[in-house]
Amino acid sequence: MNLTSVPPVARLANYIEQTELNVPKLADEYRYASLPLCVVDAVFSIGVRYTSTQKVVSNLCEFAGWTRFATSREARGAGEYGIGDLTSMFDEFGVEGMVERAFQNRQRTSSRSGILKAEAVLLYCRALIEAGINDFPDLDVERREYAEAIILGLPGQSSGIAFDYFMMLAGDDNLIKPDRMVQRYVGHALELDGVPQPRQAAILVRLAAKELRNRGLPWTPLSLDNAIWRYQSRHEE
Repeated sequence: MNLTSVPPVARLANYIEQTELNVPKLADEYRYASLPLCVVDAVFSIGVRYTSTQKVVSNLCEFAGWTRFATSREARGAGEYGIGDLTSMFDEFGVEGMVERAFQNRQRTSSRSGILKAEAVLLYCRALIEAGINDFPDLDVERREYAEAIILGLPGQSSGIAFDYFMMLAGDDNLIKPDRMVQRYVGHALELDGVPQPRQAAILVRLAAKELRNRGLPWTPLSLDNAIWRYQSRHEE
């Protein structure tokens, strides 16, 4: 990373102010009515256009008869359905049945020998159940860390990006999903030749949110991630 007299975090915070990002109303997916929908979104959203992920979640809800969104994040309580309800569907229909009937999507975790994302969802759910997590209130620190340790060892999950995004969808405001939009925005802000690594971008955005709060601006890492994603998406259309 290029170093100047202005530290990278301050430069990024300055750029955020210069591009006049506004604290957004959080997107609908941050109030999913059930924890399993957070898993499906997190797994299917990696490496693809988000519209395809939205379609997958919509397809599942229509197939299962589930409510997609709660009226608010606070109102969802434990959630309409738990992780066990989704694994029961896999038990009944199998991975291929869920691919064809519920998700209607054959994407894989990687173009090179990746497993079906539907199978990744099942493995992810089994890991959560092993950690004692079925619904929103189960996401305490101990069970969350145990789940993360298992999930990072699953096929296609080693980067931890999907797990952090799952936690963001589940209600954690202090994380970043450093996808390509966030990486490109940070790269532009710091005038890099390329883009920062995902974890590097996540740390910088999280610290920039803190810097902006010190300047009296009401950013959280989650709201800043959301605003950056929207800004960068518009400028790449």
